[in-house]
Amino acid sequence: MVFAWHRGAAVTTREFEAAAQALSAQLPRKPYVVNLCEDRYAFTVAFAASLIAGQTTLLPPSRAPEAVRDSCAGHDCHTLTEAEVFQHRAGSAHKAFSVDPQLVAAIVFTSGSTGRSVPHAKTWGSLVAGARALAARIQAAGTIVGTVPPQHMFGLEATVMLPWQNGLAMHSGRPLLPADLGAALAEAAAPRWLMTSPLHLRACVAARQPLAGLAGVLSSTMPLDAQLAQDAEKLWGAPVFEIYGSSEAGMIATRRTALDEPWELCPGVHLTERDAEFSVQGGHILQPQRIADELRVVGERRFTLHGRKANLVKIAGKRSSIEALNAALLRIDGVRDGVFYLRDGAERVGALVVAPGVTPRALRAALRRHIDPAFLPRPLHFVAALPRSENGKLTHKALLEMVDSLESVSS
Repeated sequence: MVFAWHRGAAVTTREFEAAAQALSAQLPRKPYVVNLCEDRYAFTVAFAASLIAGQTTLLPPSRAPEAVRDSCAGHDCHTLTEAEVFQHRAGSAHKAFSVDPQLVAAIVFTSGSTGRSVPHAKTWGSLVAGARALAARIQAAGTIVGTVPPQHMFGLEATVMLPWQNGLAMHSGRPLLPADLGAALAEAAAPRWLMTSPLHLRACVAARQPLAGLAGVLSSTMPLDAQLAQDAEKLWGAPVFEIYGSSEAGMIATRRTALDEPWELCPGVHLTERDAEFSVQGGHILQPQRIADELRVVGERRFTLHGRKANLVKIAGKRSSIEALNAALLRIDGVRDGVFYLRDGAERVGALVVAPGVTPRALRAALRRHIDPAFLPRPLHFVAALPRSENGKLTHKALLEMVDSLESVSS
């Protein structure tokens, strides 16, 4: 059985297990390992090797040195990269291995809104249960190709655990440009599933990139606009699904965004309300996890989202959310990326926009067709790129640092 497509060649499950066992025997006997492998197959070999050794994998929010140091602080750990993984030759000896479901397999670190690392422990049993629940929901088959790093919770769930636990193959690369993604899909066996973010999806749709043999798309990391999902489905003739989740809980709910506004809870997951606060638990979510968004229950296992409670905006008696304003901005032709923001104590929202060739006047005119004039951004900054992490996240801290830099230059 093909476990992975690595550098254009098929790697069998037997070869993968032998490689993981050989690497495990060489690991330093420390309780933690930092897995910095960019190659998805190398990441999975290193992850499996650490599991065999009973070690917990630390997954920093990025491979930036400061982020890695922050995540490793207080942990007796060693680091694995592709060089360490591939320098060990797998022996001919092979046997299937099992992992204790209670083992803390990974600790995912999120930067949160402030930029400070926050750890979230994941047991092996919860990761396996989540992978099986995801497979039951989207019915993926064939080969999984991902544009998101395996260190991200969505990347771990959808591009590592999903294929590993459900007999699918993974593509080892992380293609970023539309043409690179097309080439990656072409070299993997059909049917092919793409695990990506709205940013990558938007770039591929804008480029009209052919994606041969595409059977389905799964998007996460930030809200996916329904129009973008509809455009993608029309272009490639494949369904586009979206995950709603968090690093704390992992996958919570899914929907086919082009057709449905409500989200449906994943198998085994239950939603409860107490004192106007919602939380989820059950299935792969072992402990109750609070929902940070405003939601409305629309059925026994369905709900709609209405933005983060902290992102609600009230101006001149009008009410909206940063998410709704961002969605309106990203629908405008020529806008590649953009975000609204509201400083503490400010009376107006501002925006950062990546839109080469679009004038401020044209952008404001287009926005007037989608949002109330009270929410037109002042100031409006055009920038070359937003300071997103490699996971596509944009922290409030990084956003305001860019705004401060732009305003100091203009003052």
